[in-house]
Amino acid sequence: MSPMSLGGVSVVIVKFLKTWVVNLLIAVGSILAVTMLILSLLSPWFITNIDQSLPGWVYEIDRHAMPVRHQIAGIKVPRNPYYPDGAPFLKIIGGIPGDVVTRHDNTFYVNGVAMVKVKTETRNGYPLTPGPTGTIPPGHYFVFTPHKDSYDSRYAEIGWVTSEHILGTARRIW
Repeated sequence: MSPMSLGGVSVVIVKFLKTWVVNLLIAVGSILAVTMLILSLLSPWFITNIDQSLPGWVYEIDRHAMPVRHQIAGIKVPRNPYYPDGAPFLKIIGGIPGDVVTRHDNTFYVNGVAMVKVKTETRNGYPLTPGPTGTIPPGHYFVFTPHKDSYDSRYAEIGWVTSEHILGTARRIW
């Protein structure tokens, strides 16, 4: 039998294998996504970084360690118009009680050091209001990530996060 006469069979086999591989990749990806979501929702000790505002996918939360300046923290997001109350977020502690937060044009500063830029609307066109400025009061923190679309203390809807909203320090595990 010549290779030419197997042409139709070869095409069918290649299409079958391609479909099988694609379906396998979709299944594996779905299982990983569901596993990360379950870890995030059911366990207060892990948070998944689904929006990639920080490097890595999964962070372990040490609930016995209060984060300090520049450490990554797991937080429960305060009540806001865009996310469920208490949704788990990962943020960097940028300002601590006693620090001075200022804003010049669209940039927020903590103790004179530029931290992040503020936008006037979300990626979907919803309005955003710049967050608070002044001296951070006791029990409050300025939290952020460097990602341009991060939803954090630079916006009034989140504002300074209270210590009751901080779950603990976060350590990247994957």
